Amino acid sequence: MISPDLTALEALEISIRTEIDSQELYKDIADQCKNEFLRERFLNLMNEEKKHQSILIKMHKELFKEVELKIPPSQISRDEILAKLYKPESITDVIKFAIEKERKSREFYLDAAEIVQDLSGKRMFRYLADMEFTHQMILNAELEMIEKYPAYFNHPIDYEIEQSFQKRKK
Repeated sequence: MISPDLTALEALEISIRTEIDSQELYKDIADQCKNEFLRERFLNLMNEEKKHQSILIKMHKELFKEVELKIPPSQISRDEILAKLYKPESITDVIKFAIEKERKSREFYLDAAEIVQDLSGKRMFRYLADMEFTHQMILNAELEMIEKYPAYFNHPIDYEIEQSFQKRKK
């Protein structure tokens, strides 16, 4: 639950910071992936967050033309995340962190939709909440794959046909 004293302007600025932090997180994870398919998945999430940031900046310009955009500092320790990424066994922790971050972002956007008076602002925050939920589901699926198949994160997918399926030479 967000503070009842939070203004629509502050909600926008916090939202922009959240999207920037998410972009950096997904880029850092993608940079560590040896599996090209998984790497692309995280780069796509990073690009989604960039789109969200653009939407929020546009909304700021429309609603607060005369007010300079002031993005608050990050609350995430990037060094801590990077340290975890270099330990293969803790990639699950990083993805769980990303899932929780998406969940909190969704809650924040739903709360922000309640405090803004502008109808297009309400729709924008609800849309972003839905997108963050989608990201949460994507991350849950990737987490499940990594937990079931630990090599999934660290190795390229090998599509060679198993020996038992190859035609036998006569």
